[in-house]
Amino acid sequence: MLQKWITSIGLDIGTSTTKLIVSKLLIANQQNQFTLPGCQIIDRRVTYASSIYTTPMLNDVEIDVQRLTVLLEQEYKNAGISLDQVEAGAVIITGETARKQNAESIVHYLAEHAGDFVVATAGADLEGILAAKGSGAIQRSAETNAVIANIDVGGGTANIALCQNGKVIETFTLHVGGRLIRLNSDGFVTYISSYLTEFLKNNSLILREGEKATFEKLSSICQLLAEETVNYVKALNQNSTLLVSPHTRSSIHPETIMVSGGVGAMMEKQKPKTVKEVAIHGDVGPLLAYHFQSIQVSQAAETTRATVIGAGMQNTEVSGSTVYIGSKRLPLKNIPIIEIPVQQEETWNQQLFQERVRAACMQASTLFSAEDPPAAIALSHFPYCSYKMLQELAKVISTEFIACFKGAKCLVVLCEQDIAKALGQALAKQRRELEIICLDQIDFTHGDYIDLGLPVAGEAISVSVKTLAFSS
Repeated sequence: MLQKWITSIGLDIGTSTTKLIVSKLLIANQQNQFTLPGCQIIDRRVTYASSIYTTPMLNDVEIDVQRLTVLLEQEYKNAGISLDQVEAGAVIITGETARKQNAESIVHYLAEHAGDFVVATAGADLEGILAAKGSGAIQRSAETNAVIANIDVGGGTANIALCQNGKVIETFTLHVGGRLIRLNSDGFVTYISSYLTEFLKNNSLILREGEKATFEKLSSICQLLAEETVNYVKALNQNSTLLVSPHTRSSIHPETIMVSGGVGAMMEKQKPKTVKEVAIHGDVGPLLAYHFQSIQVSQAAETTRATVIGAGMQNTEVSGSTVYIGSKRLPLKNIPIIEIPVQQEETWNQQLFQERVRAACMQASTLFSAEDPPAAIALSHFPYCSYKMLQELAKVISTEFIACFKGAKCLVVLCEQDIAKALGQALAKQRRELEIICLDQIDFTHGDYIDLGLPVAGEAISVSVKTLAFSS
């Protein structure tokens, strides 16, 4: 059994804090006489965790990229690793920070300066998924068969993921966080997020910047925020003015609710009794944590570092080992995925499949940039495939891809089943001028992006499928 350890990092730049972890992932190429070869990550270990830093800002809307870069360089030195040793992981900008005006440029800049293969991503849904992985909620749902909700509460947002049978089944995000209201040590309000205005008004609570807040008023606000969050998670409310983006709440009721994030970490502390105790960090985080604790939700096993652990340890997977790689371009980052069903009918119909491929490629050509490869074609609803059908698939895909993306020299195809090597060989014969990368055992969703790493065990490569979403 071929095994290899690779180095992965996770860097989380949040509303309040920035932290980094380094982990080792053990990848094994497992095969025997009864099964197809397959690669999987069989062990994950955190080898270094940085201090938790206050996110450096130039002003209220700009992240200080220079200070972030210096911080990252110093932490790499502290961890005893160099850029060329990093093979996987994620740089994520989360919460309110993802709305800062230079977030998109920074996340790509950091990705380029973090190592050969590091995911650059931001987005509330992905943050919720990563936090659920890092907090232990996904694993607990797999072990108990129960629906587990993880609420990751940071400085600006509460990212929620509902987990069942080891998978995330629903995500949503609320404007609930410790730094949405900021105070000085005397209790004067220095900042109130505009996202709270309507919510406070609807609950007959008025708080203004510059006024001295009473403990009673702050406690009422934090209690309402905690209750609003938990009631929406329990599906007791079907709507909320605090939703970050429109969401239709399903009727799924979680059996267990756990809280991670910076606010989750403070749940074990004693209730603050004065405004000065509330404002110890310059915000209402300690009081918000108390009110989550008082409505009997549990503290997650991992709290403050849940998201960064999810990013660094759990975001990377490996492809199948029966792959076809006819290109020297790896690693490749941020390739948009276009999903195309192979067979929606009872039997294989080449003409209808060709119409679907043409429509999908034409739409992709209007949505995405002209980078090469312009998009990854992901084949779903893939039935048993005969040799004749395989050749027809290859001909349709290569023909429509070239017709739509005339300047492209590289074609990436993703499959759910173990057919990538055969399909890749068929595609290569169809278009010898095209570089072909064909991967199998990939779990994808239309509209996601994929990063392809270097080979890590035999022919298998490291893969990260993620969402790139920058809020305006």
